[in-house]
Amino acid sequence: MKTFRKILFYLLLAIVVLVAALSLSVFLFKDKIINQFIREANKQLNTPVKIAKIDVSVWQNFPMLSIVMHDVYVEDSQPGQYPLLEAKEISFQLSLVDAWHEDYKIQGLRIKDSETNLKINDKGENNYTIAKDTGGEGGGGSISFELRNVNLQNTTVHYTDAKSDQRLTFVSKALVSSIQTVNDVYNIDAAGDVTTEKIEINRTSFLAGKSFQLESQLVYDDIQKILTIKPSVLNLKNAGFDVSGTYAWKTKNLIDLAVNGKDTDIQTILSLLPGSAAKTFEKYKSDGDVYFKAKLKGEISKHKSPGLTIDFGFTNATVYHPDYKSRIEEASMTGSFATSEVMEVSQAVLVLKDIKGKLNDEPFSANFVLQNFNNPEVISDFKGRVDAAAVLSFYPIANLTDVSGSLLVDVSFEGRVELLKKKATAQRVSTQGTIDLQNIGLTYGSEKVKLQNLSGNLQFSNNDLALSNVSGLVGNSDFTFNGFFKNIITFLLFENQPIGIETDLKSNFLDVDQLFAMGFGDPGAGKNQQYEFGISRNINLNFNCDVKRLRYKRFHASNIKGDLLVKNEMAVARNINLHAMGGDMTLAGIVDAHNPKAIDVVSNAKFEGIYVDSVFYVFENFDQDFIQDKHLKGQTYADVSLEMTLNQNLKLFNETLIADISANIKNGELNNFEPMKKLNRFLNDEGLSKLRFSDIKNDIHIEKKTIYIPQMEVRSNVTSIKVSGTHTFDQRIDYHIIAPLRNDRHVNSTEARAALEEDGNGQSKLFLKITGTTDDYRVSYDTDAVRKKIASDLKKEVQELKDAFKNKGTKKKKEVELEKDEYFEDWNN
Repeated sequence: MKTFRKILFYLLLAIVVLVAALSLSVFLFKDKIINQFIREANKQLNTPVKIAKIDVSVWQNFPMLSIVMHDVYVEDSQPGQYPLLEAKEISFQLSLVDAWHEDYKIQGLRIKDSETNLKINDKGENNYTIAKDTGGEGGGGSISFELRNVNLQNTTVHYTDAKSDQRLTFVSKALVSSIQTVNDVYNIDAAGDVTTEKIEINRTSFLAGKSFQLESQLVYDDIQKILTIKPSVLNLKNAGFDVSGTYAWKTKNLIDLAVNGKDTDIQTILSLLPGSAAKTFEKYKSDGDVYFKAKLKGEISKHKSPGLTIDFGFTNATVYHPDYKSRIEEASMTGSFATSEVMEVSQAVLVLKDIKGKLNDEPFSANFVLQNFNNPEVISDFKGRVDAAAVLSFYPIANLTDVSGSLLVDVSFEGRVELLKKKATAQRVSTQGTIDLQNIGLTYGSEKVKLQNLSGNLQFSNNDLALSNVSGLVGNSDFTFNGFFKNIITFLLFENQPIGIETDLKSNFLDVDQLFAMGFGDPGAGKNQQYEFGISRNINLNFNCDVKRLRYKRFHASNIKGDLLVKNEMAVARNINLHAMGGDMTLAGIVDAHNPKAIDVVSNAKFEGIYVDSVFYVFENFDQDFIQDKHLKGQTYADVSLEMTLNQNLKLFNETLIADISANIKNGELNNFEPMKKLNRFLNDEGLSKLRFSDIKNDIHIEKKTIYIPQMEVRSNVTSIKVSGTHTFDQRIDYHIIAPLRNDRHVNSTEARAALEEDGNGQSKLFLKITGTTDDYRVSYDTDAVRKKIASDLKKEVQELKDAFKNKGTKKKKEVELEKDEYFEDWNN
């Protein structure tokens, strides 16, 4: 035991002495080693090298000596000052004995936090020829390389070949390799991670943002300028690839590369998709036989690119997402992609044929062929029953929930997609087949809009779609469509394309409040709803409507029938007949939404037996409280013509409203109307608070934010009164009243003398006026009316306004009215 202790002591003492000796020798000869290394390096380099700090360490990679350089900058070999290499740290490892004998044989290399820029200009000259041609001279003291260990950490390499129009960027966090050299032939073994940040050839990007784990064996012949890839392995996420081939560039850039999927599954194929698409499917799994192999062969230059062939597919496979219930089972497909030149996508052909499978036990089959990626020509078909819920369970779609029902699909498409952009060529593309909608239901969006019981038949005929008994519920509204969607395929595939809808619409109930909120507003806003109304210039409609009931705010209507045309951001309603507010209405009008912030409306309406109090109630007493629905009763028969402008929230610009109303009110009542009650002071007639009249006729005009009421006679149960005047939108009133004076006990003869007039039959007429605002008005003697004939002047003014409006309205109608026969004539030609 004592002997062992002595041996252990002397061994430890020897190690301590050795360590001390090594440390001391490195410290004493540090400057000599550094200066000699720099001197020898400068003999072999053509370009400047800047180093912030250089050090020597025996402990960094013991027992090797390390020469460590910090903040290294290496100039490239082309004119101008451009970096070839920038690194935070470069460390060379060599034998202590070799260094002592000034033989700098580099056996290891470590580079940290570096960026390398390799370039070839359009003359074929590179920027990385930085070593001097020694012509075979050498001898003791030179620097040579026998790299057994190369360690790269946080490395970025940029490669730009202007002559071949190639731009490549690779990034690695950790890469380890060894290099053996024999007669200018380098055998390289490498392992680590590589991310293809950019692979761009002739302005086309490939495999951008893909992260690989690699184990490679490379042979680089510096004389023949050829790189041979011996069977190597690339792992991309869960997918593996065996890679082999050659890349030569002595006279031409020639590539011959073969890739075979290893332990292949559906991820092998999906991993090659662009990053965003691959992320969408990254969690999908597969069981079964999946295969993938590819070959890239040919010349790479500005004017040529290699050919590419890819074969892939699967048999008896199951495709599923581990988090979802639905899965595709018994799936099979044969796929291929081929192009004689990678850069000429016009020559590329993608074939997916004999696609078969079962989605939740519902079988389907499909084929898809795409030729010419620049100007795609597609041949495709799909046949099968699709359970809508199963589709959403297999591949969820944002904002779509509670899906139910199924679709029975048998459709095919054949033709060049570009032909669909023009009406003259669209019919040369064939879309045929049918889709049966079988009780489809879904909830859409954050507002939870519900579509229920969607059923019916869709039949494709080239670029058009026929609807047969397509019915369902949207929210509270039901619908049934029979008709055509014209230009439907073009509309779905391309931006800013028109669609024509010619159909019959039948409904038992339409909740217009809810539909407007879905289309133009926020369904959750309630009474504070603000619609953003607009008419798309691409929407062309020809609706023949038959609606049993309709609701819009306080307006309730039934038995609505008529035609609605929409085109060129305008809507035309023709012969709309409906029952509402106790009577019948006939409507026609034009809505011009070319300017969405100033929507022009021209309309004509005919009212038959409409209850006056209902009109006031429905329109919320026209935003005033002077005369309200509670004051009025009776039925009106009227012809109305109006013109107005609304903002995008369907609010009226008051100054734009112009209207003619030719009205006849039957069986009317005016109850507890405060101004009439105040007339009792002059007329001494308590019956004025409850007027009953059988018939009132008048032609009322609205313009300049003023309601003009020509003189009309109201024969009531208590008296006969003539009324005329104006009522402005800011609630200023100027009414003139002529009433028979039955009792003069309450009349001041002195004040009233100028407001009295004999009618020739011994009956006195009293002229009164009501002036002020609806909140602050007064009833007084109207002495001016006798002298100035105000009623006659007002009647004349109203007639002049009506004539002017009539001419203007006719002109406006001719400017914007749509002709049904010209409905689709101005589509793209």
